[in-house]
Formats: sequence, C-alpha cells, structure tokens
Amino acid sequence: MRTGVVKGWLLCTEKVPFPYGAEVRRPKDDDREPLAFAAPAISTAVLLVEGLVLGWLVIMTSALCSNACHDDRNEPTFSLILTVCGCGLAVPMSLLLISWFLPWRRRHNESGWAAAILAPLSLGALRSVQHMALTLS
Repeated sequence: MRTGVVKGWLLCTEKVPFPYGAEVRRPKDDDREPLAFAAPAISTAVLLVEGLVLGWLVIMTSALCSNACHDDRNEPTFSLILTVCGCGLAVPMSLLLISWFLPWRRRHNESGWAAAILAPLSLGALRSVQHMALTLS
C-alpha cells in the first residue's frame, strides 16, 4: 500500500489546483452592471404616469377656472404657467436620458441611480411650481 492511497481513495495532503480556475473574482469598476437597466426602467414608468397626470392638469387648468380664465388680466399668468411647465419638462427628460445613456458599468451605477431618482422628483417639483403659480394668480 502506497502512501496517499487508502482503499482506493486518494488522500490529498497538498492543495490541489482546480482545473477551471476557482479563484474568487472580485468585480472591477469597468465590469458591466447586470441590473443597470432597472433604475431607468422604473423611472421611465413613474415619469410616464406622472407626466400624463401633470399634462392633463395643465391642459385642464383653463377649464377648471371657467369664465375667469378668459379675462385679459389672467392671460399673462396662464401663458407664464404653460411656458414654465413646457420648458420645465426639459429637466426631467434630460435626467431620464442621462440615466439611460450612462455606460452600464459599475463605476457609473450611483450616477445612474441618482439621475433616475431625480427625474420623477423634478417633475413633482414642477407640479408644485405650477400649483403655487395658480394659487398666487
């Protein structure tokens, strides 16, 4: 009986290298993030619903105030509200595009999440600005 073999079984007293490279690999900054699409996709869905509601509220503003909207003194206020809401949509849309078009690498993961979270929040802030402008007019 040879050393290292007991009844047909190999006794391993040395470290046997694994043939497939079982070395633990740590992710690097340039590796692709597997769930990088999740934040922009959720943000897109939330922004779509929130944008439809905000657009409906802006369009219905003139209908909600009935005849008072047709006064000449309210016309500049409503044109300002429509201009602010129209131009203000550039901020959420640009944040959403940034979250989609950032490279899907691990080092850009936090930036993508931040842009994806700030897009719906900025549209909510735009709604608040529109509501305050209507209240003050």
